[in-house]
Amino acid sequence: MLLLLYSFLLLLQPLESSKSFKIVLFVPDIANSQVLFNTRVAETLSRAGHDVTMLMISSLDDLKSNDVKIMQNIKVHRINASYGLTKEEINEQEGGYMYQDVSILSSRFRQHMNTVTSLLVNTCQVLEDKEFLEWLQNQHFDLAFAHMYDVCPIGLIHYAKIPSWIWLNSGTLMDFVAHYMGVPKIPSYVSPILMESSDEMNFIERIKSFIGHILSVVIWRRVFPDRETAYFRELIDPSFPDIVDIAKQCPLVMVNSNELYELPRPTLSKIVNIGGLGMEMKDVKPLPDELQRIANDSSGLVVFSFGSVAPSHKMPLTWKNAFLDAFKRFPKYHFIMRYEGTDLFDKLPANVHILKWLPQTDLLAHKKTKAFISHGGYNSVQEAIIAGVPMITIPLFGDQPKNAKVAEKHKFTVNLRKSDINADNIVNALNKLLNDESYSQNVKRLSRMVEKKPVKAEHLLVSWAEFVAEFKTLKNLVPAGNELNFIQYHSLDVIAFLLIIITLIVYISSKFLIYTFNKVYYLAISFKKQKKA
Repeated sequence: MLLLLYSFLLLLQPLESSKSFKIVLFVPDIANSQVLFNTRVAETLSRAGHDVTMLMISSLDDLKSNDVKIMQNIKVHRINASYGLTKEEINEQEGGYMYQDVSILSSRFRQHMNTVTSLLVNTCQVLEDKEFLEWLQNQHFDLAFAHMYDVCPIGLIHYAKIPSWIWLNSGTLMDFVAHYMGVPKIPSYVSPILMESSDEMNFIERIKSFIGHILSVVIWRRVFPDRETAYFRELIDPSFPDIVDIAKQCPLVMVNSNELYELPRPTLSKIVNIGGLGMEMKDVKPLPDELQRIANDSSGLVVFSFGSVAPSHKMPLTWKNAFLDAFKRFPKYHFIMRYEGTDLFDKLPANVHILKWLPQTDLLAHKKTKAFISHGGYNSVQEAIIAGVPMITIPLFGDQPKNAKVAEKHKFTVNLRKSDINADNIVNALNKLLNDESYSQNVKRLSRMVEKKPVKAEHLLVSWAEFVAEFKTLKNLVPAGNELNFIQYHSLDVIAFLLIIITLIVYISSKFLIYTFNKVYYLAISFKKQKKA
């Protein structure tokens, strides 16, 4: 009995001796998927005993526009830094754009990018809110998490003198984060995040990858850090440092990815993968009665969702008709669609059911679910992997084409482009998933690997966050390559020097050989003349 009590006290000891840190997360609420990921981070840290605040600096006027549930013991501090736009207005303006094939050289693409970037950059107007700035300084946070989208939070962390921070990526590692952290980017097999490619590229794709890596960092700097640094110098201090220089000092980066399903690439010790955080199957709940009844009456379920950023009711009419036509050809299967509109009610086949919101995690985990039709958002791809459900991916924008390529590389998705959407192509894709067991086997194997990964995302998040909060800076993780210029980093000066040496050796050797050949030739001629004489 005493031995059991002693063992129990030993188990409790780490919990009693661990220090509770005061942590703030700067959360962009431009999309529910971003709020959801940050919420999972906050809840994991809170359960570990830390005092966590989610600071939502809203770029939209309707502050309560997201429907993500947050634990009661997590403080939520909301600041309205919008300039009059609401989420509903953005969806009306931009929702249909997601479904169009638009060239990056078109004025429509530039208009869309300007809208999105302005939403983020203009949140730096919060610098005019002196009451908020005073609140931030007076909180005396030990550690901050800054999201990857823009750098205004990084400037605020510096301004508030928060002693340490972590750069949080809600998807795979962003190109500019990799660049400033010194992560090697090998364009021959590591393509930019917005490029539709896996790690196997042909010559033309490698050209695009090479140019893309250069342009992505240049464009990102002009769009975000330069403009937001200007805000700080105008509203805070004319001598405020360049936010890029602050960003380069980041001690640690956490990435919502997992090396088991991400494309292999060079990395650093300061890049920590926490992919799949908070997505465990143990949290799955039973389906609501109506959905359970639908599942019981079918041979299998197919889940359809394009997430919160691309409202499905904004799909072109040709797409809507194509999906409904395809679905009714599989009467034994029932299709559960996330659909916010009401225009399809009078034309729905008997095996198609539409809801404004889906318990997506619970549906994917259900034993009857056979396939998942998705836009290829990173959270959705991860949920499919963890649930072991094969996919049809229809990438719409951003990193989704690359996510679809990654899933295709692991052979658990059928990838359809926007231009491929018609009833026959959808039917062919469904037939592949429903009749070819290899898709299901591949994703289930990947799911088991993720489940049995030796070190869990929750442990990595908590232990590294506490480590950074304690030690503040981690200069021993900074590669020397960060201090090298482009020529030195790529050894172009060494290559040039060696080429010059080789050229000189070849030149001198050729001159010597020519001289020797001429000497021998003239000696031979002279010898022949003497012999004839």
